[in-house]
Amino acid sequence: MFSLTHLSIGKQLLPLYIGLILSVCCPISTLSAQSIAHRIPRKAYTVTLVNLAEFSAHTEASTLNNLLDKLGFFGQFADRTAVVPKNFFDTAMDATGVVLYYRVHKDSLAYSELIIPVRDTALFKKLWRIKGTPYPAMNGYSRFKTAGGRLFAWNDKELRILTGEVGHTYFYNDSVAARYGIDNSEYAIPVVSAPVADMNSVLKDSTEVSWEATDFGEAAQGTTHTEGLSDKAYGTVSDSTSSYADHTDYDSLSTAFEQSNRRNDSIKHVLLDKWLLQEQELLLSGKYDGMDGRQQKALFDKLGLARLWYSRVSDVYAELQPLHSLTDAYLHTSRFSVEDEYHDLFVDAHLKQNKIKLSARISMSPELSQLSKKLYARKPNPKFAKYLTTETAGYLNVNLNTAAYLKEMPTFISKNLRRYFEPENELLPLLALGFGIVVDEEAVARIMPGDHMVIMNGMINLRLDYIDYEYDDDLNLKEIKKTKAETVPSFVWMFTSEDQRVIKKTLDFAVSESKASITSGLYQLPRGGGRDFPIYLLFKDNLVMISNDSTQLHKIKHRGAYTAKTNKTFVRLMKSNKLSAAFQIPRLPKMVRDLHIVIDDKWRNTLAELSNYGKFTLYSKGIVSDSLVGELEIELPKTVENGLQFVLSQLLDGIAADTANKVDKHIDENEND
Repeated sequence: MFSLTHLSIGKQLLPLYIGLILSVCCPISTLSAQSIAHRIPRKAYTVTLVNLAEFSAHTEASTLNNLLDKLGFFGQFADRTAVVPKNFFDTAMDATGVVLYYRVHKDSLAYSELIIPVRDTALFKKLWRIKGTPYPAMNGYSRFKTAGGRLFAWNDKELRILTGEVGHTYFYNDSVAARYGIDNSEYAIPVVSAPVADMNSVLKDSTEVSWEATDFGEAAQGTTHTEGLSDKAYGTVSDSTSSYADHTDYDSLSTAFEQSNRRNDSIKHVLLDKWLLQEQELLLSGKYDGMDGRQQKALFDKLGLARLWYSRVSDVYAELQPLHSLTDAYLHTSRFSVEDEYHDLFVDAHLKQNKIKLSARISMSPELSQLSKKLYARKPNPKFAKYLTTETAGYLNVNLNTAAYLKEMPTFISKNLRRYFEPENELLPLLALGFGIVVDEEAVARIMPGDHMVIMNGMINLRLDYIDYEYDDDLNLKEIKKTKAETVPSFVWMFTSEDQRVIKKTLDFAVSESKASITSGLYQLPRGGGRDFPIYLLFKDNLVMISNDSTQLHKIKHRGAYTAKTNKTFVRLMKSNKLSAAFQIPRLPKMVRDLHIVIDDKWRNTLAELSNYGKFTLYSKGIVSDSLVGELEIELPKTVENGLQFVLSQLLDGIAADTANKVDKHIDENEND
């Protein structure tokens, strides 16, 4: 799940990386987790680990090799060796080790490094003859640079690939930009002479450049111009070059703007080469500030299939560029209001037979942890359990402490949100205080303590009345009432309510005003208010139940009408978590058909395959050891040995289908010609 928004790995190496992630076992010495843990710099803000040994135990070699072949992985060797390997075992990579990928973002340079375990150095040198510029060996590592600017280094245990780019905002500071000769003008003045050509020739020789990487906050000590760059490059527009003496020649301005951009790009390219090489030498020397032992242990302890780590949750948000920009524009901020309260994020992938599980853990400050424990202190109502049956297609259970929310909300708003309401930020604490005085938290909590469950038992057929318009013989428009049948999901929402008086009194008043009706203890709210279906309410066992299906509520009211057995798996999941949701995937194909959703042949086949799946579950125990934890699990078909093997087979089938579609499209286009 890592984003490459800031650092582009490059299409040329994509098949290589996919091959590493999907690799299989080979009983040879490995680059262990302990040996690569110290490779991670302290400033790394995201780390990805892929446990090849775990993959190897659950993957068939034939499936993997076919997939890698379709992805073009083995084609990487076509121009480098006479014998092109067709087996991952023959590519010199150690498939029992751990692949490490991390990213570092300094002010001046953002870079990433991929570290791959190698099992056979001689075979590696023979096969991986990538074209590039050789550099002197360093600390036991052979080195070279590719034409694309990537820096490779390897020894008898590992291959290291370093790539990067200059910091996006580093040159926004005018003093920093001036130090390196960067022009930050939004629209440059036209160039009237030819020094740009001389400039380009100078910039090609990186050995003459003596710039040093500088952190953003460092004060500039004067302005240094790049050697060989003429100050005459930016002159004034001659009157003779303009069609009208009193008007700007926008064509010349546009040309100058393009030339300025090319000049800036050239300077940045030279700086990137120099800074990236310096960074590689520092990394290979081992003299950098590495990640501390405690964090290393947390990263590599109990590693499953793969692990993703972010040093700060705010970094994840920062990479969601559309959301990031929207928040900046309207709230004048670049981070969530509680950015200092949330710390690092772990996401793990695990495999257990035909189940694939993703688990997430977000650590938080002790203050936020204590607050969250109060907010999520309520347990599920055990009375919910009897309504989870074998007929239940899916459910959602959420448990909050309403009293704690109402009690803590004024403090939370005053502390974390006031800076977003300038210039009225001083008014916000006053409003929050007033809210705390007026609202009786305990009284509200008795009406709705905070435990909720929504269940879906299938579909319901509704007859909906609607108004249509037609023209009569005299071409007058008239209203016509019509009825149509529609199939919608049947749901029941239930929540605990120890004091139901307010809700019942409100419904009784609606009945007296003919806005609702009641039959055999079942309230009905007719269609309206934007709803195309009626709503039914039932009060039973200190529970308020709301549904669009009166049949379901009648079954609940008369318990004897329930013939389905309890779904013990759902009940166990619900009782042991603060939040849980589950859905029986095999029920989905029939639901789609009942809804009359039109799908193409490709999706129809995919939908049919879902009948072989198991259930989907999402659950969280809330706060555990100052961390918010949650897990997502899906049961895949048992048609193959395990879940990972099934995923690889599906990828292989999908690639084959896409290839066939491209061939058919190519034939059709040629026939049309």
